[in-house]
Amino acid sequence: MKKPSVNNFCYIAEQTSFSDDYPNGQFGYKLFDKGNRMYVVFEGILQSFGVLNRNGRYYQADNVMNCIKTDPYITSMLAQNSWMGELEHPSATYSNQELKTERLLQVLPNNTSHFIRRPRLNGNLLEATIQTDSGTEAGRNMAIKIVDGKVIPGFSARLLGDLRQVNGRPTVFIKKLITYDYVLFPSHKEALGKVNSPYAESVKVTESAINGKIIFFEELAKNLMHKSEGAQVLYESFGLNEDDVVGVTETGNSVVLKEKKNIYVCPVSDKTVQTKTRSAISDWLNS
Repeated sequence: MKKPSVNNFCYIAEQTSFSDDYPNGQFGYKLFDKGNRMYVVFEGILQSFGVLNRNGRYYQADNVMNCIKTDPYITSMLAQNSWMGELEHPSATYSNQELKTERLLQVLPNNTSHFIRRPRLNGNLLEATIQTDSGTEAGRNMAIKIVDGKVIPGFSARLLGDLRQVNGRPTVFIKKLITYDYVLFPSHKEALGKVNSPYAESVKVTESAINGKIIFFEELAKNLMHKSEGAQVLYESFGLNEDDVVGVTETGNSVVLKEKKNIYVCPVSDKTVQTKTRSAISDWLNS
């Protein structure tokens, strides 16, 4: 079999990070896998105070904390470990439907995505411990997005209140706080789970560079693509096929594809496979 050649492309995008790239090997959450169900626990920020949010409004910490500490519904739910939020805020099913106040006040058990535990004030931030709900589709959806997609969840308050001018600033005064729902784009930019986002490294390679080499080992590269869950998505998204696979990165972290002047890098997501790939590369280059 022909020995693979070693060469440089002008640009390489390396794979996203793994949990053990972070301190203590964590992305910021604890994963609990019970076999037939799975959930994650992490710390999160639910809301910020004294700063202008994305909707052009301010909130006061004293007002919110008073709701949490004195509202019979919230205090009861916290005591029962049952203060829960839903996947997105309630909305009308059809455009001509009216969203009734009764629905806004309800947290539907079959649509809950997470539990809210130990809400506390930290500076100007309302923080809490969040546990995804393993008993609902919405909760499993949230957990899978965090674990597999490395999505950083956002949170948004669901409430009844009015808008007042306080020291010349538009400020929401909450009369009834219901919960904090899971959203992708929160009105408070700080209102996110304390989950580490994976990072991607990119390296520009010149002719004089030694690192970042591409190994033109098509057989190995195509074998990796056959095993890759993301291969088909990459093929379909960019109109590529197996003939465009040209090799692997020297680190064994990625498969490289080339189509015309475009270069695509498909990360190898399994560290064990990475190690085996590096070993296979070393064996071929030294044979």
